[in-house]
Amino acid sequence: MSQQLIEIRKKINDYSKLKYPTKQGILFKKSRYLKEWRNRFFVIEEDILYYFDIEKGNNNNNNNNNNNNNKPIGTPLGIFNLLNCSFTLITNEKRSPLVFKIQEENGANKDYKNCLISCESAEEFNQWFQLLPQIKQTMDRKKGLVIKLQALSRKKLQQKKYQQLKESALTIQRFYHLYEGERKLARFIFNVIKVQSYARCFIDRMRYKKVREEIMIIQSHFQVIKAKNRLEKEFMRRRIAQELLSTEKSYVYNLKLIIDIFIRPLINFNSIEQRVLSVSEISGVFGNWERLYKINSDLLVLIQCKLDNWSIDQTIGDLFIENTDSLFEYTPYVTNYDHSRKLLAKLTSGNTNFRNFLDAAQRDKRSKYLDISSFLIQPIQRLPRYELLLRDLLKSTSTQHKDFKYLSKGIVKIKEITMYVNDQQKERENLSQVIQIQKELIMDNIKLSFSSATRLIREGEIKVSKKKTWNYMYLFNSQLVIIQKKDDKKLVKEVIQLEQLGIRDDNNSSSNTITNDSANDLLNNSSNNLLLLSSTSSPDLSSSGGGGGGGGGANAINTSSQALPIGTISNKFKLIISSKTEISLYFDTPEEKNNWFADIAITLNRLETQKKNFEKSINLQTIN
Repeated sequence: MSQQLIEIRKKINDYSKLKYPTKQGILFKKSRYLKEWRNRFFVIEEDILYYFDIEKGNNNNNNNNNNNNNKPIGTPLGIFNLLNCSFTLITNEKRSPLVFKIQEENGANKDYKNCLISCESAEEFNQWFQLLPQIKQTMDRKKGLVIKLQALSRKKLQQKKYQQLKESALTIQRFYHLYEGERKLARFIFNVIKVQSYARCFIDRMRYKKVREEIMIIQSHFQVIKAKNRLEKEFMRRRIAQELLSTEKSYVYNLKLIIDIFIRPLINFNSIEQRVLSVSEISGVFGNWERLYKINSDLLVLIQCKLDNWSIDQTIGDLFIENTDSLFEYTPYVTNYDHSRKLLAKLTSGNTNFRNFLDAAQRDKRSKYLDISSFLIQPIQRLPRYELLLRDLLKSTSTQHKDFKYLSKGIVKIKEITMYVNDQQKERENLSQVIQIQKELIMDNIKLSFSSATRLIREGEIKVSKKKTWNYMYLFNSQLVIIQKKDDKKLVKEVIQLEQLGIRDDNNSSSNTITNDSANDLLNNSSNNLLLLSSTSSPDLSSSGGGGGGGGGANAINTSSQALPIGTISNKFKLIISSKTEISLYFDTPEEKNNWFADIAITLNRLETQKKNFEKSINLQTIN
């Protein structure tokens, strides 16, 4: 294989690389060594004749069909440089009279490369046999034309250079003749430029003065606008501060109004034996109302003092940083509000004297004919109102104003108080839910109460040890309660203290890992088959096969998977109560099982943390 063919095969690895073929078609080529005639796809592009192999199994005697159906494949099998080729008609070939020979001379070595080509039809034979020699003639004519064009181009280039030299000589002559005049003109232009520079300097000085005056005017306008903006912001600050004062006055007035119209008359009725409500009922409806009145009265005095001494540098935020700790006392009222509202509805419908008392109080002009519910809701709305007013005040305060930092901290302080009050309210609601559940739980027709369970964490249906019927389980902060619902009753089947509890997931599949992020943080150093125990009253589990934990810390027993029963599934885990007592819990889905497992693990960890903190505080007290 020649080096030229190798290079061409690198460039043309497919027939489609030949973009502008002069002629192409399927011809018969006689093999050089086997002397067999084979179909080959010939293509002429410029002065090169390529021939390709064609797809096997598609040979057809009809050459037109071959052109339509047979496709060349692969790289060129060979090439001929038509400029070095001669073409000879062959008449003594047995296969067909339509045969010609292509012979290519390879350089000075006088090596010859030749092959025999045959066609099916005389028309196609004539086309190829006439076209191939014409290619050489066409390329020779093309080369001759290129040589002539190059000669003409060189001649035109020489003429152009001659013309440029001639024009340059004429230009030099004109410059020589006009040099004296141009020198005088240059001297005149220099003088004119000098005069123009003096004139421009004068004009620039005049413009500078004018621009400076305009800049001073603009600066004065900006200062006026800036001062106006400061005044507008200060006016807005003053207006918001006055709104804070006016709303505080209105709020304190309403607090005192409730005391004067409702609380004190109801207490006085008790003293003269004309009781409308008992003391406990008054306290249940109004809570620590008088304490709220005292807190906000003191706050009103401070706000009034700020407004009486108002100046552009006056601050409001420091007042809410230093004097709002007492607002934490809103917590009892907010947490009692739901009970107060229900008690008020009950007393209004069942106590005629109290209903008549409310009607009379509503007709009092001081109450503006509002019912008592409109007043009882106001302490609930007051804390968020403080935050909104302070935020509005912060928007109207410049960042350079010293009150900006105070207002930012004051907003954070009020928000912390509001969040604390809301959290306490949620805890109260959760505790009420726990108490209601505890009232419903019975064992042997005796109602039970779990004093240590103060918060419900999760509840849902479960199956215990593959029983057919579904049970129900509650997870409290200190214990697990498994019940069975029967005839609208909740029969307690098992009460498990978390201090004596461990959990184990027998499923080792990585696809059933706990999805709760907190549980992942808690159990990130343990596999799914770890047993987690609280240390407060942990039993001796050294016989379980995993190795018990140390004395004071949380115990973790790593159970071997070989001890697990065959056929464990991904929707169950075990409660370990002692070394001999285990309860298998089954859930409807693996996700539900993972959530239960995570919540129990987090609760156990929380109990352990509380115990450690308690022991640490005891040790510190002992040291002190």
